[in-house]
Amino acid sequence: MKIEIGIISSTQLMFLIIGLLEASTLTAAFISGITKQNTWLVLLAGYTITLFLLLVYTSLSKKYPGRNLIEINNILYGRYLGKVMSILYIWYFWYIIAANFRFTADFFSTYLFPETDISVFIVILAIICAYAIKKGIEVIARSSFILSILTIIIAILITVLTIKDMNLSNFLPLFQINLKQFVQGTNLMVSIPFGEIVTFLMIFPYVNDMKQVKKSAFMGLIIGAMFFLTVILRNIAVLGNIGSIHFLPSYQVARLINVGDFITRMEILIALVLIFNEFVKICIFYCATVLSISQFFKMRSYKPLVIPVGIISIVLSIIMFDSPAEHADFAATIYVIYVIPTIIIFPVISLIIASIKKST
Repeated sequence: MKIEIGIISSTQLMFLIIGLLEASTLTAAFISGITKQNTWLVLLAGYTITLFLLLVYTSLSKKYPGRNLIEINNILYGRYLGKVMSILYIWYFWYIIAANFRFTADFFSTYLFPETDISVFIVILAIICAYAIKKGIEVIARSSFILSILTIIIAILITVLTIKDMNLSNFLPLFQINLKQFVQGTNLMVSIPFGEIVTFLMIFPYVNDMKQVKKSAFMGLIIGAMFFLTVILRNIAVLGNIGSIHFLPSYQVARLINVGDFITRMEILIALVLIFNEFVKICIFYCATVLSISQFFKMRSYKPLVIPVGIISIVLSIIMFDSPAEHADFAATIYVIYVIPTIIIFPVISLIIASIKKST
């Protein structure tokens, strides 16, 4: 049963993936705390692995056109095991909603409105995202196109204005990273920024031209990764290793901009980019969550779930961590272990089983 949420074009799919990766460029800043000036290296390694993973995701979707992840789980693993796996994915999607609510609120309460309680920012963002979800995936996709382009323009502007502050010696010493740091950093890159593309297994069935899904998905990944790499290189060139101690390195980079005492306070652009990107990312996972739950319970519509999922996400985001530092530590240690099965192991096994079934 295909739950109606709208139809998007292959180009809109591409920009949704770009928007997701643009948001992850900001939320994955804590990776630099481990890899420092070699963050670009683990980014390239993580990107290479994700190319293979995206091939797995698109191949799985191609074998079951018009079917989302929950339906595929039921087909491949049966009634009971399939439901267990679906519950794991539902929790994965749902957790990311709450985690990004909290990340956004922590940023605004730390840098811009320190006297305001984080719950205010979380509730406002939740209301906006819930409204967009009610309107359907088409509205989110159109918004993603506009916001992704704006993000790229702002990133180019900040990069140009900080050229004078860049120092290539900040990249030295090159390749001074031990195996443990490289593996941990690569694991983080795959698990958080790039591996989150697995959520599009819930959205692929809503693309109007299934033949273009693979091409558009890979184009989105390539452009998003190029944007990610550019931002990481810029931040390292400007901040060096001290970038690893900041909650949001891009914000610190923008604060350094001062052109003739006329062009200053450009960090407000980073705040705008953050809210733009977080809106897109949260909406993608919000959409995946309500779709997967409604599919799991065989509901006719996802809309009755939008408000309850939003309320629970608000509560969870408020109580889940005591501080941004605790959030970053959890993401870098426990979270990455949990997500390895959902983004790597299960999809690969599913594709193998699907290939065997299709060949018999």
